[in-house]
Amino acid sequence: MAKDESAVRLFRDRLIRRIPAPSPDLDLPVLAKRVDRLLSLVDSTNGFVSEADSTPKTTFVSPGCFDVLGFTPEEVLLGECIEVHEDDEEAVLKGAVALAKHGRSFHLVVRTKHKRGDWRWLAISSQASYRSADGSYQSMSLNRDVTDLVHAQRDLVESEERYRVVSEMSNDLITETTIDGRTHFINQAHSDILGYTQRELIEMPPYSLLHRDDVDRLRESSENSMTQDSIARFEPYRVRTKEGSYRWFRARGQSYQRSDGQTRLVSVAHDITDELREQAERRNLEEQMVSTQKLESLGVMAGGIAHDFNNLLTPILGEASLGLDEVPLDSPVRKRLLKIRRAAERAAALTNQMLSYAGKGPLQLERIDLSHLVEEMGRLFESAVSGRTVLKFELASGLPPMEADSAQVSQVVVNLISNASEALPDGEGKITVRTGLVDLSEAPDRAIFSEKFVKGRHVYIEVADSGCGMDAETTAKIFDPFFTTKFTGRGLGLAAVAGIVRGHRGAVEIYSEPEVGTSFRVLFPATEGSVVEPASNDKRATTWRASDTVLIVDDDEGVRELAFDILSRVGLHIITAADGREAVDVFARNADEIRLVLLDRTMPTMGGFEAFQKIRKIRPDAQVVLVSGYSEERAAAELAGLGLAGFLQKPFLPDVLVDLVRKVIEGPAVYRI
Repeated sequence: MAKDESAVRLFRDRLIRRIPAPSPDLDLPVLAKRVDRLLSLVDSTNGFVSEADSTPKTTFVSPGCFDVLGFTPEEVLLGECIEVHEDDEEAVLKGAVALAKHGRSFHLVVRTKHKRGDWRWLAISSQASYRSADGSYQSMSLNRDVTDLVHAQRDLVESEERYRVVSEMSNDLITETTIDGRTHFINQAHSDILGYTQRELIEMPPYSLLHRDDVDRLRESSENSMTQDSIARFEPYRVRTKEGSYRWFRARGQSYQRSDGQTRLVSVAHDITDELREQAERRNLEEQMVSTQKLESLGVMAGGIAHDFNNLLTPILGEASLGLDEVPLDSPVRKRLLKIRRAAERAAALTNQMLSYAGKGPLQLERIDLSHLVEEMGRLFESAVSGRTVLKFELASGLPPMEADSAQVSQVVVNLISNASEALPDGEGKITVRTGLVDLSEAPDRAIFSEKFVKGRHVYIEVADSGCGMDAETTAKIFDPFFTTKFTGRGLGLAAVAGIVRGHRGAVEIYSEPEVGTSFRVLFPATEGSVVEPASNDKRATTWRASDTVLIVDDDEGVRELAFDILSRVGLHIITAADGREAVDVFARNADEIRLVLLDRTMPTMGGFEAFQKIRKIRPDAQVVLVSGYSEERAAAELAGLGLAGFLQKPFLPDVLVDLVRKVIEGPAVYRI
């Protein structure tokens, strides 16, 4: 590349004159060499030197101009080939004029066009070199190509802005900490989720918001991650919000080293509180489904057993009662018959408990005041507990009525108090019985047997004891039939409670802690209206007699024979059938004379439902009483709206059967469904 030697020499001479000699022994040739070396150094650093007069017009350009802008010094000196970006022209012009007129130096970073057409960033540092005779100043400038630096700075700014935008948009907690746990950066999500301001969070001591059970584990994980190059994953931990509750987070983090040598940990924590809550709810739902399926299966089994037992008990109880009517009062056989009947009655009570567990016990619904019911039974409850037990009643007044079977509700309370009493060591302790009212929009979280739960007002009975309590494993089994922790227990008391509660569309809450005690709270739906006093049971006279014809239909021979004997004694003409098909045939042949049909619900070949329909086709006004070992509610449900004349629960006493038959024969149907 050709060089303008005269221009270089002129510039060098001017530069030498501006450099004071470091010592008297340093002559001009030596200085000249040093200036040449200085120019070479500038050219080698992607920069060039230029000089301008007061016009201002460029009078010198070092060879490095070619490497920076693609123009030779000659091209720059001969023409206006240097083009400044229009956005920077005004700043360059003002700086050059101020320097030429007043000698003021300036420093600018501007864009100039390269010969190939792209824009390059130049850092221009200009200052006055000497003053002319007319008072104006000539200038000398150092021009450096800083394009890469400007782009790097711009990329850095964009990267920082991008990081800021992403961190502020994120719903996760982004945190930057040092190895001692001090926080140096947090994003806006911290304030949105935790409720504190960013300043408050940064000024807090390390780990101060963590749950105390999570501090050591998270501190150890954070310190270990400072020495790892890979992404670290932290076990879920809890952080306290400003309102005092805790939220769960799962985090990942990675360390990096700053330019000052300090190691920082950047972590991203995702709020998993709702996720964990949903998982817990899903587990609870699955457990409830499994429990419900188990209860339904056991209920079917218990109901079936109870039904068969009732069929067996019906002739035992009935025949024993008939025998008592026949033997003299002083007969030694009478005592044996009484024992047989009492044993049959206890067995019937046991099967009723099984039916209650299955949710199929007989229901006699009425509107009752729960507090009044508990108060009336107070003496009975006191007799059920030990003399060393303190029994306390806290009964709410003015409760709305509940529609329930008072006998079954009483059984619930008695069973719970009996269970609480047996949980007291040596019978010594305290049992509290409470009633009250709650308004619920959904079943309580820990409620069980709430499959048929209805929202709204509920009255409750709560029985709490200070006994031995139960662990979670025992609590999960206490409602299973035949499960008991007592040596002499049958395991049906709480099982019956479960069935009664389910049958009344209620729910049960249990709170128990070993060595502390247990509390059962049973919820029943409240209803509108007022309490209705039950009608008195008017016992019929034992002298009633009739001569009508009754058809008895039952597949159990013992039940048929018992009903035959009972009704024959009052003068009724009896026809029997062993199943539904035979019953239809018999009824078809004797439809005009049969006044009443006692129809068993469950039979082989043809069940009671189908037989009832066929009998009604033969004679639409036929009077039919349904007989079953199941409850009235279940047994009659499939015949709802078809007009049964009555229902008879097995096992039954002779008087009960005669009384029901008398009421159907003598007057209008006392039972219509």
